[in-house]
Amino acid sequence: MSEQTDVLLSALRPVVLTEPAEHVAEQFQNQTLRPILKLQNETLIRAFRQYAAARKNAFFKFTEPDKRIYITSALRQDVKLHSLFKGMIIGHFTEVEWQQYTDNEEEINKRLSSLLLHRLLSNIAAY
Repeated sequence: MSEQTDVLLSALRPVVLTEPAEHVAEQFQNQTLRPILKLQNETLIRAFRQYAAARKNAFFKFTEPDKRIYITSALRQDVKLHSLFKGMIIGHFTEVEWQQYTDNEEEINKRLSSLLLHRLLSNIAAY
């Protein structure tokens, strides 16, 4: 990846104000994951809508609490879906971020999963 590509990727991201972080994974979460998730919000929603529609649209008839359960369950149990979302986020990493990710993959994956679930649940009205 070129330096120019890294600059362009970073420039696309919205600014997300967060508290200062001490831990490396928390810094990565605040400086990289949150802005990318915010940038990708509409795409994430579209992808989940497509996922739900491919499963006979039952999701769209659920009550809000049932939609929350469905989203949580789908993201935790469907490895293919989870990997799709994870790839949508990781694809926006710069070269430096990729290296940070590989150095702290387990912790960052936990944070990514948590943030992704929260983002999908917070947009429940969009489904």
